[in-house]
Amino acid sequence: MSVNQKKSSIISKRQRSIFEFTQTGNDIEVQNRFDSCEVIDLTDDGEGVKLENEVNPGIQSMEAREADFEQVNDRDKTIERNEPDVEEVSCPMCNRSLVDFSMDNRILHIEECLSLITLKEEVSTTNNESRDIKKEKTNETAKKDINIPRNKRKNGSLLPQDKEKEKYINKKAKIEDSKPKVIKPPTAISASRAKAQIPEVKILTFPSSEQTNYQIAVDAFNYSLHESIKKYFLTHFHSDHYGGITKKWCYERVFKNGDDFEDENKYKKIIFCSEITGRLLTLRFSIDTKFIMPLQINRRYLIQKYDTEFETEDDFIQTEDMTLPGLFVTPITANHCPGSVIFLFESLSNNGYKKRTLHCGDFRVNREILDHPRLLPFNIAKNDNLSLDQVYLDTTYMSPSYNFPKQELVCKTVSDMFYDLINSQEEAESTDSLFTTWFGVLKQSRITDFIAKRDSQCKKKKFLILIGTYVIGKERLAISILQRLGNCPIYVLTINSRNDKVDLVKSFDNIYLNQVLTNDDIGRSDSECMVHLVPMKIVSSIEELSNYFNHNRYFEKFERCVGLRPTGWSFLNKYASTLREEVQEDENESKYISDLRNVNSCNDLVKIMKTQPTFSFIENILPQSPLLSLISKSKKSSHDESLYRIYTLPYSEHSSFRELSFFAVFLKIKEIIPTVNISNESSITEMARIIRNWELIRENKMAQYHNRGLESKIAQGIEDLCIEDF
Repeated sequence: MSVNQKKSSIISKRQRSIFEFTQTGNDIEVQNRFDSCEVIDLTDDGEGVKLENEVNPGIQSMEAREADFEQVNDRDKTIERNEPDVEEVSCPMCNRSLVDFSMDNRILHIEECLSLITLKEEVSTTNNESRDIKKEKTNETAKKDINIPRNKRKNGSLLPQDKEKEKYINKKAKIEDSKPKVIKPPTAISASRAKAQIPEVKILTFPSSEQTNYQIAVDAFNYSLHESIKKYFLTHFHSDHYGGITKKWCYERVFKNGDDFEDENKYKKIIFCSEITGRLLTLRFSIDTKFIMPLQINRRYLIQKYDTEFETEDDFIQTEDMTLPGLFVTPITANHCPGSVIFLFESLSNNGYKKRTLHCGDFRVNREILDHPRLLPFNIAKNDNLSLDQVYLDTTYMSPSYNFPKQELVCKTVSDMFYDLINSQEEAESTDSLFTTWFGVLKQSRITDFIAKRDSQCKKKKFLILIGTYVIGKERLAISILQRLGNCPIYVLTINSRNDKVDLVKSFDNIYLNQVLTNDDIGRSDSECMVHLVPMKIVSSIEELSNYFNHNRYFEKFERCVGLRPTGWSFLNKYASTLREEVQEDENESKYISDLRNVNSCNDLVKIMKTQPTFSFIENILPQSPLLSLISKSKKSSHDESLYRIYTLPYSEHSSFRELSFFAVFLKIKEIIPTVNISNESSITEMARIIRNWELIRENKMAQYHNRGLESKIAQGIEDLCIEDF
């Protein structure tokens, strides 16, 4: 072999310039020789990270077209035309043969490799040998397959780096109506492991006669079988409430040790819930509808006659007549998550004793609840003696620290923010526009952005909006954004064991939500934004956010990615001051004197109730910094803050402290029973003190403490407090 042949062989194995793969034969004819050949350092684009050794080679194309390629002679800095034989052409990043790729798909493949720069994946030496490639698919098929990991071991399993990548990649979701689920009974009932007894706070007791009681359980499915309880109520479909429900759970409690599952007469209704929650139970856990009694919202049901055992659905009747001894229940919308309810239980014993118990499950107090026709008779403005005997209260945020804004205000503020940001884009050239003030100018963070900008057929959308959700919940925030932006669709993620998420969302029976659902994660071409419902983990850090954005190649379609973390824990109340002051009490002092020592706390409580928390995107959202602190400091990160943002929102589906206060003050309640934060004495003691303050204000509102020594200013503040302040 001659010296020139050896030199040519060595040069052909060197990493090529990226521009070689973007030139056509016509380009070469125009430019026969370069004065110099610049070598691009592909690992230095501001990220300070390395590439992985294997990339996703899943790009397939149409029939490859013939093209001439140049050989670069670094030493002589000249370009020689190839001989008629087609030279082997490989990707400079993964060394995959690109001979059979069309020019467009060579570019696409290299973009795929280069985009990994932003993903912080480590590099190792790749195999330089050429690989045989089958005929490529059409461009459309190639685009669909572009993100499917194909680097596998000999046994067919994915490589570790591809397993990590695969968990971020969306699969196409089906949004058409699913077929009814076929549920088969078990072949036998095996013995369950021992579990704890149902806690007292989850058991509701109603006198059925002078000497006997009737008991039910609420949100108590993760406990051992209770011999006397036949009916279990589920307030909503969140795991801390439905935990323990399985297909087996129902058969254990109805059939005991029997196995005659073909006998329809032996099936009984034991789970009582809303219609939406019932559908979710069947969809997610394959609970047979024979065990579920779906209750319509705002309808009163007779669920138990105290002298007769109810067994079939026909036994449970809707009625307004409460003259018959038994237990009645009315489900009321809880304003928490789809299908969530609070249960109003009304009992009439055989000897005429009435008991009324309200179980709140998880709820977010609003005017609809405060003014509900079933609860209005218990309002302090009514002159009759009706009162709720017991209220099992959702005390998740029973602290003045959590006095966050109304849910409606947060939804409106976030929606207005995106609307204004999009419309201010027209003023983007101005340094003082809303958009440039808070997002600046998008940096050129990828080499392939030059190529994408040149080859792009359509304009990028402004924002990909990711909303963190649980299995269900937070949908109101998404709906509010969609309605404000007008033509913005919503996509439901199917990753991380969420394959049934679309079916869950469709089971809500929300007409508007069903209209905007799409299985296209990019959305319509005329929309400026796209909303994705994602697991909370994806919006937990910039690193997670960028992995999702890049692994799905959304940088090709969207300018920026914004994550929203809706949670009530993010907001501390600036009005909470002295409600946690310790009050010393002498044993000989009366309860009345003790109450007067709490007057200052009551005064602060009235101030909180009189003052509605404010919220604006200029003051409370946009100034937030990206959560870069959550990314490990041991790794160098240079995420573009104008590209990725995460905003934490005081959006909660639990009642704030202020809202709980209105609920407790304006309803006549004999006993409030906390259901959350009851695991230690200090929180129990603190909640008891707050409850007493609520009672003091309520009693003053009802004119029971007139002339008892209250300062006129405090008494006037209590008197002026009204439901319209809510």
